[in-house]
Amino acid sequence: MAMRTDTGELLDRARRYQRQGRSEEAAAAFAGVADALEARADWPGAVAVRARQARALAEAGRAEQALRLLADLGRAAAALPAQAAEPRAILDDQAAHVLARAGRDGEGARRAWAAMTAFRALGAHERADRAGVHAARLIVRDAGERAAIGPLRELLALLPPGGEGHGRVTEILARAQRRPDRDHDVLVADPDHATWGRLAAALAVGAHLAVGNGVPWNALEHDGDPAAERTLLERDWGVTGPASWREQIDRLLAAENSDPAIQIVLDRRQRGMDPRDWRDAIVDWCAGQEVPADAARELVELSALVLRYEARFRADGLLPPDGRVDSVFGYDFGRAVNMARWGLGARFCDAEAAEEAVLRAGRLAGRVYRSWREFSAGYVLGRMLRFDEGEFGEWYERSLAGHRILTQDPASPWRLLAWG
Repeated sequence: MAMRTDTGELLDRARRYQRQGRSEEAAAAFAGVADALEARADWPGAVAVRARQARALAEAGRAEQALRLLADLGRAAAALPAQAAEPRAILDDQAAHVLARAGRDGEGARRAWAAMTAFRALGAHERADRAGVHAARLIVRDAGERAAIGPLRELLALLPPGGEGHGRVTEILARAQRRPDRDHDVLVADPDHATWGRLAAALAVGAHLAVGNGVPWNALEHDGDPAAERTLLERDWGVTGPASWREQIDRLLAAENSDPAIQIVLDRRQRGMDPRDWRDAIVDWCAGQEVPADAARELVELSALVLRYEARFRADGLLPPDGRVDSVFGYDFGRAVNMARWGLGARFCDAEAAEEAVLRAGRLAGRVYRSWREFSAGYVLGRMLRFDEGEFGEWYERSLAGHRILTQDPASPWRLLAWG
């Protein structure tokens, strides 16, 4: 009993030395504890304490000795019984620090990642979060910010949203994503704003433009220049003040900004209808509405253009093999989210009005579409018919890139947030 008490006191002393930066003394104290544990054949406990000894040695500048000890511990851990998961997790955790001290950041990142996974399985969530953050830092140090983005997103997908680890890795990822070589077609999240909840889900309806412009998808307010926002709104939208901003946001939320002919054409198509029957249905509708012959011919031509886009969408994965687009209202709803952001940045509305518009856009999109992918196809078709005109040029390529980022990136809100 006395030996156990003395061991506990010595372990506390070793940890205190380590916190105080007295690494040589910490290493000696950890070694004393490990000796005592080995004397009573507590091999799992000894492995865990020796791992801490290795870290203290590395912090004392004795990296080669620490690495040799790690190698011995790896062999000892392999001989432990399968249920000794915690000592192995501690070994991985401490090994990550030793390897980082030795300049082997890539190996350190892998050991920290393994520790995170093991601690999570053990229910030690705080330790898992710390190991995850350490892994993220080592990934960046090893690969550089640009190459680290993919692994950081994979790591982030394993961290529970709302936890400290998730928040800190989000910050590290956000810094890596602020690319000096490209300021567009990149997924960025603002670490100071929530990535979950009702408002975040509504903001994600505007994510196509956020990704395209390289701005945080989850932030309504941002640090932009109000004068620059006003210039953008006047140049691209004819918005010059609160009244014209309100007019535009209301039109977008009513899905009245896009060409109404598109939805007229889409509404004439029934499930299972072949292209010839669809054309006939458009002609019959035009006759009933007394639409002039030239305008009727344009509607029929529009249906052919929609079919071309849908075929390309299916080939590129924007639509499933049997998919089609039934509404382009999503194009207006997605732009409404960004109009709210721009209006707030230009000081044409207050935060309450901007948030209310974003939430309405989210609700309306949820009523029209059944999934993020379905919404995206409607958004992209609306955009293509507005700007691309059947060329499949840069407008299409960038919209496809945005769709793929949002549907495939593990950190995308479309992967993390339920539709509707």
